[in-house]
Amino acid sequence: ASSEARREPSRQKKTPSRAQQSQQMYYVGMPSKSKSQPSQTKSNRPIMKLYFGISFLLFHSASAFSYLNSLSPNGAAIASPPNTYAPSSTSSANISVNGEGGSAIHPHVASPATSTIGPSEEMLTLISRQVSVELQASQAYMAASIWFRARNMDGMAAWMLDESDEERGHGKQILEFALKNHYPVKLEPLAAPQSEWFSPPEVWETILGLEQQNTRNLLNIAHAADVCGMYGVKAFLDPFHVEQIEAEDKVGGILAKIQGASDTLMWELDHALGVEAEEESHH
Repeated sequence: ASSEARREPSRQKKTPSRAQQSQQMYYVGMPSKSKSQPSQTKSNRPIMKLYFGISFLLFHSASAFSYLNSLSPNGAAIASPPNTYAPSSTSSANISVNGEGGSAIHPHVASPATSTIGPSEEMLTLISRQVSVELQASQAYMAASIWFRARNMDGMAAWMLDESDEERGHGKQILEFALKNHYPVKLEPLAAPQSEWFSPPEVWETILGLEQQNTRNLLNIAHAADVCGMYGVKAFLDPFHVEQIEAEDKVGGILAKIQGASDTLMWELDHALGVEAEEESHH
């Protein structure tokens, strides 16, 4: 009995009460907190928020920058062509076209070396020479006028003389344009023009060849001006190009009529050209 009495208190100590049981059930599964190790969750929370916020901004900024770079000037998304390189001022010398010896240049990208603007030596030389060329053409027309006048073909002689004056006027116009733009002009010695022919068709063949050569000279000047970006020179030459088209058409038409023409038709053409020259002189 005494041993039973001694065991009973120990059983009462080991058996928890219902309040204790319910309290233990409430704390089941909850993390235990130690006084010696304080919780770090609340202290680390602001740092974690800042880290994720920065990562979010960097990711979306990089995505937006890549999208903007992929846009064309009109706002449409395009894909960059493979192996395409836009030349810079420091590395353009090592770049070749179509990928040979370096990266390929995009077709619409202009090289800085080809964008120089200003009168080139070639253009200045051609303009200076053209003044003498026009004076040479004036002499050639005058020599043809003398030949026709010596054979009593006064109509063709008058027409040639008017053309001689017109060619001299062209030379003066080009000279004036050059001097206004401070271009150097040096007159060249003029060779004696051809003065002897066997027939009227030969005279007109010489004149047609003269006009064709003059057309090529003016086109060469226009090309040189285009290369160096002197568009004012090209605009100045436009009326000359139109006149050359009309002159070649006019002289070629007369030559076609004269070749193989009878004496009667030859004199009729001479009279018609004389009337035309007289009308031009009145204008």
